[in-house]
Amino acid sequence: MHRPTLSRFLQTWNHRLRHWSAMCAGTSYYHRPQGLGRVFAPSALKGYFNDLTAKTNWNGKTDQNGIPLNTLTTGARVYFPVLLCQKALGHWDRWLMQDGVADQQEFLKLACWLKERQDCMGGWDTHGPLGQPPQYRYSAMTQGEAISVLVRAYSTTADAAFERASKSAMNLMMRPIEEGGVCSYEVQDVFLEECPGSPRDTVLNGWIFSLFGVHDYLLLFPDHEARALYANTCASLARHLHTYDAGFWSYYSIRTKRLASPFYHNLHINQLRALAQIMHASAIDSTLSNWRRYENSLFYRFWAIILKGFQKLKETNAIMIAE
Repeated sequence: MHRPTLSRFLQTWNHRLRHWSAMCAGTSYYHRPQGLGRVFAPSALKGYFNDLTAKTNWNGKTDQNGIPLNTLTTGARVYFPVLLCQKALGHWDRWLMQDGVADQQEFLKLACWLKERQDCMGGWDTHGPLGQPPQYRYSAMTQGEAISVLVRAYSTTADAAFERASKSAMNLMMRPIEEGGVCSYEVQDVFLEECPGSPRDTVLNGWIFSLFGVHDYLLLFPDHEARALYANTCASLARHLHTYDAGFWSYYSIRTKRLASPFYHNLHINQLRALAQIMHASAIDSTLSNWRRYENSLFYRFWAIILKGFQKLKETNAIMIAE
């Protein structure tokens, strides 16, 4: 193994070990618990579905305007749109709960960043900096969470620029992957892809976050195409949710059958708690009951962690977020 390759290998594994240790200890910024939103209201554009207030505490690098920057294992510093969306939504909830001017300002600053950095397709390059092919640079999770930010910014400012940005983001959300979008249409099913690619490997938490964004959009804008997308993807989720059940834990993604980490299993549970309030399907209730039971079993949790560890050892992602 050449010296640069060895150095890169050691650097990558050093990051992975620190990342896993922080995740298990509950100190990772990216893996703070995300319970049911504390001011969530299912039929109103108020608090967000999941509690993202811990995302407001960013201690990493920022640009000259205070916008967070992520450092990749390559050393490059990039904006990661999902982080910025979640931080904005955390500030929104804190603003609703505490009526603090600082949280209002931070929310609007991040909403303006999203509006100004949206490209001509209506999206934000999420996967390009992580080494993905250009045709898969967008993410339905980014689109959905950005929409949730933009419609809230529009609701509080009445700035038409936020309305235009919301609608542009929704247009990309509905675009098929084959046309550079993030939506996978398969016969009667509609999957919203956090990580578009071929073959499809739908990530459950990303699908649900994306769906949340469409729901928020429809609370403000009467859009027949978006409503049809929402109805179809909700029905698809209800039909396919059982495939994410491993019998003792939940799967993170479906084709590769990657088990969820304890963080993501808990996130799945809390997403389903919110989802049950906006769509009524027996599949949601039964799956939520099963996954809560799995989480409360020390044996199932231990077995899931062991298997997840083996799966992680097989992953060979060359470019990752280091902070």
